[in-house]
Amino acid sequence: MVIRLSFIIFSLSGAVQAESLPDPTRPPGGVDAAAPAAAPSGPALQVIRTFDGKRMAIISGQAVKVGGKVGDAIVTRIDEDRVVLRGAEGVQTLKLFPDVEKSPVASGQIESKPQAKVKAVKDHGKDGSKK
Repeated sequence: MVIRLSFIIFSLSGAVQAESLPDPTRPPGGVDAAAPAAAPSGPALQVIRTFDGKRMAIISGQAVKVGGKVGDAIVTRIDEDRVVLRGAEGVQTLKLFPDVEKSPVASGQIESKPQAKVKAVKDHGKDGSKK
């Protein structure tokens, strides 16, 4: 009887500890999945596509090419990660990933490791004879 009781108590203590573990699928702190993300105040770049060497972008749900209009602004350039608009307020750059900044890698930071030499393996038959 004492063994059963201690087994039950031991089992329940593990369940209580498991409840205090963090959920690995939970968004990082400060992000509430139920709350909608803040909408950008101006045009929002959604997609950049390349067809036959020509780029097009979808900005706030509207497909545009270089020379096209988004509101009162004209698309002057489409790069692989950004679109440049020129309008009455001046030049505006829309980035596909606004929170990501590219930076060049310094040439001294990458180390070259010598390649290991691979020995040729001869194919032997089932009986051990060379082919």
